[in-house]
Amino acid sequence: MRILIAADVLGEPNNGTSIATYNLINALKERGHEVRVLCPDKNRIGEEGYYVLPPMNFFIFNKYVRRVGVCPSKADYKVFEEALDGVDELHVMLPFIASSKLVAYANKKNIPISAGFHCQAENITSHLFLMWSKLATRIVYKTFWRKCYHSVDCIHYPTEFIKHDFEKRVGPTNAYVISNGVKSHFKKEKLEKPEELKDKFVILMTGRYCREKRQDLLIKALKYSRFEKKIQLIFAGDGPKRKKLSRLAKRLTNKPIFGYHKPEELLKIINYSDLYVHTAYAELESISALEAISCGLVPVINNTKRSATKNFAIDDLNLFKKNDPKSLASKIDYWISHPEDLKVRSNDYLEYTKRFEFDHCMDRMEKMIKEAVEVRKYKIEHNLHHRIVYYKDPLTDDFAGTQISQKKVDDNFVYVHENKIWRFLSTIFYFGIAHPIFFFLVKIKRHVRVKNKKVLKKVKKSGYFLYGNHTNIYDAFIPHTQVSRFKKTYIIANPDAVSIKGTKNIVMMLGVLPTPSSVQSMKNFNAAIEKRIAQKRVIVIYPEAHIWPFYNGLRPFGDISFQYPAKLDAPSIAMVTTYRKPKFKINKKRRPFIDITLSEPIYPNPELSQRENMRYIRDQVYNFMKQTIESTSSPEYINYVQDSSSTKFEN
Repeated sequence: MRILIAADVLGEPNNGTSIATYNLINALKERGHEVRVLCPDKNRIGEEGYYVLPPMNFFIFNKYVRRVGVCPSKADYKVFEEALDGVDELHVMLPFIASSKLVAYANKKNIPISAGFHCQAENITSHLFLMWSKLATRIVYKTFWRKCYHSVDCIHYPTEFIKHDFEKRVGPTNAYVISNGVKSHFKKEKLEKPEELKDKFVILMTGRYCREKRQDLLIKALKYSRFEKKIQLIFAGDGPKRKKLSRLAKRLTNKPIFGYHKPEELLKIINYSDLYVHTAYAELESISALEAISCGLVPVINNTKRSATKNFAIDDLNLFKKNDPKSLASKIDYWISHPEDLKVRSNDYLEYTKRFEFDHCMDRMEKMIKEAVEVRKYKIEHNLHHRIVYYKDPLTDDFAGTQISQKKVDDNFVYVHENKIWRFLSTIFYFGIAHPIFFFLVKIKRHVRVKNKKVLKKVKKSGYFLYGNHTNIYDAFIPHTQVSRFKKTYIIANPDAVSIKGTKNIVMMLGVLPTPSSVQSMKNFNAAIEKRIAQKRVIVIYPEAHIWPFYNGLRPFGDISFQYPAKLDAPSIAMVTTYRKPKFKINKKRRPFIDITLSEPIYPNPELSQRENMRYIRDQVYNFMKQTIESTSSPEYINYVQDSSSTKFEN
């Protein structure tokens, strides 16, 4: 294949993205492909296979950009045309201006495109002093999506962490989670320390000296360490914060060693160091950390939500509290005080890092690029203009985009609160605050319309069940605000809903009934459902269980969730979500609006057993849903395609 790799930033291999780019270029060449490179490096002009773009002009900020060490490209369509001539596939490394325009240009030519996700939002917001802002992060990711990623055929994410981080803002993508890999020469060797370091405990940290890497935490931590006089810090890297870090370290007994090192020199440093510390607040994968632990160097990692590196921790001894130098100092002191434990953990990491073997990762990257070609062919053959998402199993695959550490709903979980104050506050919060807010939210954001609403009059004097297809995040409150309206509505959800710290009482007041995790909690769960139906309330169930945003079909589901209306002799109503195009197309990429269609009430058949009624009600609901969806021309927004053979499903 003839592959064009677009690197908005290339330069020297002194940062993670540049190293990943050079590794991919060389790996594809070794596998017999012709590789072209589009980059802004003037020193590459005239070099075979390289197409050079002019660098962007930041005017008064040019000096600052040079200090940062990143100089994005400027779009040049003549160079684009020359570089794309005859290529079989385009792979872009970053979603910056030149690559985004290149993606749009290549799309017009129907060239297959894959894209790497190598820029975390904080890599940009940190320079704007907005690193802690969730709104700024959201705006950056939405911009990446609109300008670049929505048009590509496959997206490469180095970690599950960054995949979830991006998809919870933009929805499911055709995602390939593949590590950038660690080269085989990063392996443990027994090396003597240099003479001047023989009596020191050497702590290494690698990475650019920039705001989000937080090297300052390691320097501050030494002030709290019992072994400060014994510790020698090595900061391998370079960047705009070098002078500031040097000033901060002036009072340390042993002055830190700063500087960029060639790969062979860095390998030696890793092998004679005693401990690796990773303080970055935000990190996509951190190949530098992987390189260190692949040599058996034990890490201590910043336990921040914005970093994927924390997932390399074997246990809490490899983590310190978020941005806390005192916590870091205590972990450093532990490993210095327990040299035998350090040796054991070193061997554990040698085993752990086998999964990041470089050649295996590059084989998967090659497969992804080939699959991008097949995805583009599929789009052309089926005249598809929006994203494709591949799935393996319609019963278990979930595209909700959440990554919540699930807690068990145990025997002590309270489904029905008897406390009068709690119930009073719940009513005030539900009808006085949440209900009006969510009502206007779904009306303004998704312009929800409800069809056949008159059927609700037939169940006005009884409790009933609503069964819906699960295709939107707004499913959590559309039934409450648009369907049942002034009847208190409860929704059966998985334990994720009550697993977020500090929100359990709020979501319970909103009517969540989490599925139980034990026999006793199952009894409490069933009793709660019986009580709510007896109180003439509404219970919402999504039998498909998992969210598939904007799915235009109906997934298979069993009859187990229909045991409740069959047992309680209660009516059920099918609630079908379909979609319609906005009347006014201000933005072509705008998400479609929502239509809800209600069925006539479905009652259990008195001549059938409970088990037979479960199947009977299920079939009535399923058939109504299927007929409604098939008779409605929902607009194309996300196309779901089954393919279990893709390399995206490999480990």
